[in-house]
Amino acid sequence: MKFWRLCALASLGLGASTSQAALFEDDEARRAILDLRQRLETQRQAQIQSSDQILQKSLDQTQKQIELLRKQLEVDSSQAKQDSSQAKQDSRLAALQLQSQIEVLKQEIANLRGEREQLLREINLLQRAQKDAGLDIEDRFQKLYERMAKQETFAAVIEEAPKDNKLSVQVDGFEFLADPEEKRDFEAAFVLFRKGDFSAAAKEFGQFVKTYSVSGYKPSALYWLGSSKFARRDFNEAIAQLRNLVTDYPNHARTPEAMLTIGNAQIEIKQSKEARKTFNDLLKLYPATEAAAAAKDRLAQLK
Repeated sequence: MKFWRLCALASLGLGASTSQAALFEDDEARRAILDLRQRLETQRQAQIQSSDQILQKSLDQTQKQIELLRKQLEVDSSQAKQDSSQAKQDSRLAALQLQSQIEVLKQEIANLRGEREQLLREINLLQRAQKDAGLDIEDRFQKLYERMAKQETFAAVIEEAPKDNKLSVQVDGFEFLADPEEKRDFEAAFVLFRKGDFSAAAKEFGQFVKTYSVSGYKPSALYWLGSSKFARRDFNEAIAQLRNLVTDYPNHARTPEAMLTIGNAQIEIKQSKEARKTFNDLLKLYPATEAAAAAKDRLAQLK
């Protein structure tokens, strides 16, 4: 089931230099999510079309084989009329064999059609689930946007530290001191993510985590790194990076969303059992979060 790769990008947002800037950046992030969803939908439709074409081609080839066998049967039957009694018996035997082959081919066609119908049913289920997931993402993002709009200030940079030139910044509800270079590099990586350049964003966030290993930005950087990997369909690497966030920063605001994305990635690589465990852990550890509500819906769809 490949529809779940979109669900991990829920609730994308990052604080900006003022309350107005934060709302502006979240609006851009929301557009980035919508663009990503459109790209994934286009890819999914292309995969669906390719599967239909392959099945149809197989059906056409099988039908041609039947027609060739029927023509051969007609030729053999005509020849049998001119042969001796023994030759007629041989021809009848050959006809029976050909007829048996025809029946086998007919059964193969029926099986192919059954598989095609099953595939179409699964595609319909995937499309419905994707639509529900998209609505869920938009709803949770809107709630986040409204919650941030009510804050009087949400400053990414409050003031410069007079002695060591560090900046006091606030990201994802956590306030900490950072060098100007840290802030610059983190924001540059996030700009790439908002533009939909997930390959470049993954590279920059990965470099950020290595360069600023003790930075207050690190948990947020891990979240966006994992999200970039998910968007590039590198599901195993997305799981690995997001697990670093879940393990090292269990109290971070992005941790519930990270667990939700991990579960969706596990579904994409057909690890349904692991995905159920991830969603159940999310419900147990963060029951009051929007991510937990989404995980509950995913569990219902997995049954």
